[in-house]
Amino acid sequence: MNKTIDTAQAAKRSLLRYAAVLVGMCMFLQVFIAVRGNHIDLLSQVLLGVVALYYVWYHYRAKTLLSKVRFGRLVAHLVGFLVVNLSYHIHGYFLLISNSAAIRGDEHFWIDTGWFGVLFAMSMFWGLGLAVHTIASIANRGFEELPKA
Repeated sequence: MNKTIDTAQAAKRSLLRYAAVLVGMCMFLQVFIAVRGNHIDLLSQVLLGVVALYYVWYHYRAKTLLSKVRFGRLVAHLVGFLVVNLSYHIHGYFLLISNSAAIRGDEHFWIDTGWFGVLFAMSMFWGLGLAVHTIASIANRGFEELPKA
């Protein structure tokens, strides 16, 4: 095989492993939260920090490989965003439809503040960064320039 195909295959394998590890870590995290009463507390945030450290480590370790594949680093960013945020959104969805007290707020706020943070704040701020990364990827190296007619 040629070097370009080998690099693309290596990037694909790397991204698939990364996605599988993230899914496993997030499943463990959501089960951990569920077993402890579905509350977002300091210990669940520490475990989220472990997921974040893996995310950062992977991006650092795979930076060179992924930069040789079109949109490789953007795909890694997108995978992390989707897996982590979807794990919380799926969990929160089931808490909402089951009318769980764990996600209900108090008389001052309609949703538990811990759940508000992971459902809205985390996805909003991370989503803003992902939007900037997407626009920059398209502008910098996204599409081949066509010759002018």
